[in-house]
Amino acid sequence: MKKNDATVSSLDWITYSSYVDGPCWMKYVDDNKFLDELSIPGTHDSGTCSVDNDTEPQSSQVKCQQDYIPTQLLEGIRYFDIRLGKGDDPGIDHGIFYLLKKDGNYLHLSDVIGYFKTFLNENPSEALIMLASRGNDEATDESITTAFAKVMADNPNLFYTSSHVPTLGEVRGKIVLLRRFGLAGNSVSGHTWGLDLTQWDDKIKAHSGQSMCLVQDARGFEAIGETGNEEPYCTKVYAQDKYKLTGTDKLSWVDNALKETTGRTCNKVDVVDDAEAEVQVQERCWSINYTSCTGLSHGGNPFTSARVVNEHLYKSPYINPSGTEDTKSDYLKHIGIIASDFVDAALARSIYQRNYNYDTKHTQSASCCLPTRMRMTYGDSLSDASLQDGKTVGEGHFRLVDSSNVLNVAASGHAFTIEYVDVDALGNETVTGLQGSVPIDIDPRALTPHFEGLEGLKAGEDVRTKVAALLEGKLENDACTAQLEFVHDADGAPGTAMVEGEAFTAGTYWVRANGLLGDAAQNYKLANDGAASFTVAASSSAGGTGTDGGTGSNAGSADKNGKGNKGKNSGGKLADTGDGSGIAAGLAAAAVATTVAGAAMLANDREDNGDVDD
Repeated sequence: MKKNDATVSSLDWITYSSYVDGPCWMKYVDDNKFLDELSIPGTHDSGTCSVDNDTEPQSSQVKCQQDYIPTQLLEGIRYFDIRLGKGDDPGIDHGIFYLLKKDGNYLHLSDVIGYFKTFLNENPSEALIMLASRGNDEATDESITTAFAKVMADNPNLFYTSSHVPTLGEVRGKIVLLRRFGLAGNSVSGHTWGLDLTQWDDKIKAHSGQSMCLVQDARGFEAIGETGNEEPYCTKVYAQDKYKLTGTDKLSWVDNALKETTGRTCNKVDVVDDAEAEVQVQERCWSINYTSCTGLSHGGNPFTSARVVNEHLYKSPYINPSGTEDTKSDYLKHIGIIASDFVDAALARSIYQRNYNYDTKHTQSASCCLPTRMRMTYGDSLSDASLQDGKTVGEGHFRLVDSSNVLNVAASGHAFTIEYVDVDALGNETVTGLQGSVPIDIDPRALTPHFEGLEGLKAGEDVRTKVAALLEGKLENDACTAQLEFVHDADGAPGTAMVEGEAFTAGTYWVRANGLLGDAAQNYKLANDGAASFTVAASSSAGGTGTDGGTGSNAGSADKNGKGNKGKNSGGKLADTGDGSGIAAGLAAAAVATTVAGAAMLANDREDNGDVDD
């Protein structure tokens, strides 16, 4: 599933992902839960995955997301921050920059609504929250009102536009509209327009202290549902949206908002009807915690800031419990909407899975799709195995059920029982029920000879005892030997092989490993013949130094291509070849058949994850 594959759907994500609840996590939440009682992952400036002429996250002040909106939907994002620019079908912007789709064309309001409709058609159990804002000075309240009125007229059943905070059951399959644009022009009438948050910026600016800001206290009487009856309501919206600071400075703002949200009490308040009569209603308190910031004043940007803040979120006791009783108590409380930059599936899951504490009947499970075949290299754990079939994203992995199994080459093609282990954002592992028998093809491990001790060789001594060949690889105990062969030099290349008992005289020679022997040799293969040249200096009759002082004039070592590298080699302790006369001397090497008890990390490179797009 490649990220740019436009055919990937929610079903693919559910089938192949270790984050299978991403497209449908609301399905497991009770209908009677109010949306302000949920923990909801969201994105700040949701459309900024690709920005006109400004796409590098390490340097961009505009790019705030790593995934396009269709992918965010599959990851579990349910709150979307959409900024609207100019046009009858407004372009989606971040300030003066207009945003792009995968195909390189500009992203418009109609595209965003199209993504939402497609997703909700596939996943009718879900509800989306859309905060629509006027994004720059090229847009006006009238132009945005006109454009949105047309969208609502074309999709009469798609939007929830009441100021009441709904229950999840009321809005499954719908978009809950929050707006930060004013209503103007001829298109105002004929529609209800969702919760009015137009005073957001002014109230945030005037707010002092690091507590959350009350940006809306809406109360009154308004129709709810399809009955036509008007009912009293009180909807308060608290926001934390401090963004002109560094990621490090942002942490206290985020933490204070989390603490305040989990500790807030919703009270009974009075609402006055048209006859001046007071009616008591239960206030609903919506918390929107923006964890995004720029760090511009200190040379930062959304990307560098998000690296700090998102790591902090992963470790926060409000997101991932540490196991203490106090933490467990906090974990049972909702934390509202968390709108972040550069959100991924792991962070989204850490937020939405909190809602499962209200419904203990559901435990998130991993992909229901076992690979049909796996391939690995002898001596490696399953963590290094590659899938021939069966796709996955996320942080989970497969492992052998019986950890005593040693996967050697002789067992290649046999079936082994494996199980799936889910891994959360902090590395905590949970064994799932996904288990089955899968054939595993096991390849020999490629080894590269590395020759040492090729300096200081003298004629009249047993040169073979002065040559060491270490096989690079994970070798410790296997009974496996390498065959060493000595050959004459032929104009800088290996020539004819030396015969049994042939003496070394002064000159240049080559040594190479040309095969493996031993019971475990089937588990290994030489990457190359490991040819390396060395020189032998003539020794004196008295056994002293040779004519050049007794050192090899050009000690050598093999490079990874098996070609001779002339020059000094530091060597080390020299290994005895064991026979002193044989041309193909057996050199004992060490090897180990690693017991596979580890896990198979089935890679989750975000750029290879699947999503849907236009």
